[in-house]
Amino acid sequence: MKIRILWTGLFILRSCLFTAAFSQEQMSVEQLMKEQEELNEAQKTEYTVATFESTHLIAGHSVEATKKRNLDFRISHRFARMDQGFYDLFGLDNASIRLGLDYGISDKLTVGIGRSSWDKEYDIPVTYKFLNQSTGLSDMPLSLSVMGGLMIKTLKDPTGETSFDERLSTAFQVLVARNFSNLISVQIMPVWIHYVQTPLPGDPNNIFSPGIGASIRISKRVRFNTEYYPLFPGNKLIGTTAPLSFGFDIQTGGHVFQLFISNSIGTNERLLVTQTTDRWDKGQLHFGFNILRVFSLK
Repeated sequence: MKIRILWTGLFILRSCLFTAAFSQEQMSVEQLMKEQEELNEAQKTEYTVATFESTHLIAGHSVEATKKRNLDFRISHRFARMDQGFYDLFGLDNASIRLGLDYGISDKLTVGIGRSSWDKEYDIPVTYKFLNQSTGLSDMPLSLSVMGGLMIKTLKDPTGETSFDERLSTAFQVLVARNFSNLISVQIMPVWIHYVQTPLPGDPNNIFSPGIGASIRISKRVRFNTEYYPLFPGNKLIGTTAPLSFGFDIQTGGHVFQLFISNSIGTNERLLVTQTTDRWDKGQLHFGFNILRVFSLK
C-alpha cells in the first residue's frame, strides 16, 4: 500500500514538472514569435506619400513624379498685373496661358510637353525620381529628383534672322525634399538655365538660382505653398528680378486647384526664373491659378 502511494505521488510530481516545463516552453515559443513579428514590423519599409500635392509646387517643379501610366493634364493661367485697377478688372482681362501634359513612363520617370502663350514657347521636361523618403528597413531621410528640360521659342522674328538653334534654351534642376510629420514639406531646388542666344548682348548665357520652396498642410485637402528663386548680381538677365510666389492647393478628389499671387507670369523654368521683371516692393503682382487633372491609362 505504501509503495502504491509512493508511486502515485511520484507520478503526480512528474506530471506537474512536465506540465510546467511544457508551459514554459510554449510561453518561450510564443514570446519568440511575438518578438519576430515586432522585428518584421520594424524592418518594414514605409514610403512617404504626397510630399507635395502635385508635380509642380506652384510654377516650378516639385520632387513628385507622375505615377506609371497616368496622364497629368495641367492648365495654367497667369493674369496681368493687379495694380491696373477696375479698367482691366485687376488684370483678369489679359492672361498668359500654358497647357501641359505629363505622362508616367514608370513610377519614377515622367516625360512631358507644354505650350505657353508667352513667346509661343514649347517646353519638354523629363523628370526622374532617384530617391523616395522612407522609414523602416530602408531608412531614407530625403526624396531626390532631377529634371531636365528643353525650351523652344517659336514667336516670329520680324527680321527673319533668328535660326532654330538660337531659339533653344535648356534647364537642369535638382530637387531635394523632406516631409516633416506629414504637416510641413521643405524643398531645395537649385536650377541652371542655359541660353544659346541671350536676349541682349550683355546678358549671361548661363543663369543659376538656388531655389527653395515649402508646403504646409492646413487641412486634409488644403495646403499653403511658397516658392522663391533668388538671383545674384551679374548672374541674371538685364532688368529682371527674383520670382516669389505664395498660394494654396485645394484637393477636390478628381482635381487639384492651385491659387496663388506672384510677381511672375512665367509658366516654365526659363520664363519663371529668367524673365520675371515685376517687383513685390512696387506692388506689381499677378493672380494666377493651375488646374490639374490626372487620368489613369491602365
